[in-house]
Amino acid sequence: MNEVSFVQSPQSPSSGSSACDLRVRLGRRFRKQQEFSAGYSPLYSRLFGLVADWLAADPGDDPLADWLVQAGAGRSSFDVPLLLLAGLHRDILNGRPETAELAHYYPTLQGTRFIDDGLALCLRAAVAARQKALAEFIATARVQTNETARGLCWLLPASMTGWPALHLVDLGASAGLNLVADRRHFRVIDGSEGHTLLELGSDVPPQFTVRSEGMPMPPLQAVCPAIRSRIGCDLTPLILNAPVEEQTLAAFVWGDHPERLRQLRAGIAALHSVNRSQSPVSLFKADLPVDLPPFLADRVDRLTGSPVILYNTYLTAYLADKGAALRSIVEAWASQHPWPVLWLQWEPLRDGPAPPEFGWLGWTADLWEDGQHRHWHLAWAHPHGTRIAWMPAMADWLACWRKRRQQNDRW
Repeated sequence: MNEVSFVQSPQSPSSGSSACDLRVRLGRRFRKQQEFSAGYSPLYSRLFGLVADWLAADPGDDPLADWLVQAGAGRSSFDVPLLLLAGLHRDILNGRPETAELAHYYPTLQGTRFIDDGLALCLRAAVAARQKALAEFIATARVQTNETARGLCWLLPASMTGWPALHLVDLGASAGLNLVADRRHFRVIDGSEGHTLLELGSDVPPQFTVRSEGMPMPPLQAVCPAIRSRIGCDLTPLILNAPVEEQTLAAFVWGDHPERLRQLRAGIAALHSVNRSQSPVSLFKADLPVDLPPFLADRVDRLTGSPVILYNTYLTAYLADKGAALRSIVEAWASQHPWPVLWLQWEPLRDGPAPPEFGWLGWTADLWEDGQHRHWHLAWAHPHGTRIAWMPAMADWLACWRKRRQQNDRW
């Protein structure tokens, strides 16, 4: 998936992997990214495909392909395509002269040149000129999420609970931008008729428009609870203390998505605003799932007086066991927690029905309270949060919280 990587990457090469095997794996990964981004990001689809063509050459026949195999050794083949193009985009955003010709193809830098045969030459020239810096970036950087629309994963369900306040915990937080989704503005519209069903968040004007599909959803009044604390964990949290960190995060936006770059920068501004409030974002280093039990014990158990919402978005694909240990750890902890725990996820579903379209994520909710556990498959979500296809369980979810509010739920 593009622009998504939070904690760990799958399929890390073993020490015994040969350069030839790595070359084949890298070629497949670049080709898969080309296929995934086709129609959605024409520029990056073409760039991924060009690099896949390099890697199709025999060893020794293309020096840039040989360089990339060496630069990617020790990194997951899943990460290398994203890191290479992010490193290039970082150079372009920073105005490196070696990438000036390539920048003409990047709308994020007001580039207007059509994708043509000249792109291949510009790409090779830029990579060749920046080999040392790009190799260092590939070797040391972590793919970062900048998908600020994914805050909808927790914001919409939280706004339906009727809880007056809550503690918010992001598993795989990157820079923590989705922890401030309540400071953004989401508009959920009917996918067929286009009328507004729901407004969420506090900022104006609407920053994210989400199409509601599937089962009909009635117009709703939703109020976000007060956020008493905002914490997150990540293998390499990106603390945005200086422009260089912000530029690194921006580099992972794809170069023909200027609107998403604008949204990222708005998210960074919201983060800085929240960090001046009484509930700033706190990020901690944790290698999931191994470090999840001590993180929960040391950081989350101290959060009392209100329910806890845990959430994660496209995290499990980057874990070696696809999230199996994560689930068992959260279940064991939440079942013993003295306050209600709501776990919200946008993740690929390993069991159950197939998504309506390739790559869509299952939007699930798990609630532990008073020794009982309930589970809902609320919807399917596009990975970038632009479309939601509701499942029948959403009706039960709405009825559950409506009943609680009528009964003056004690939380």
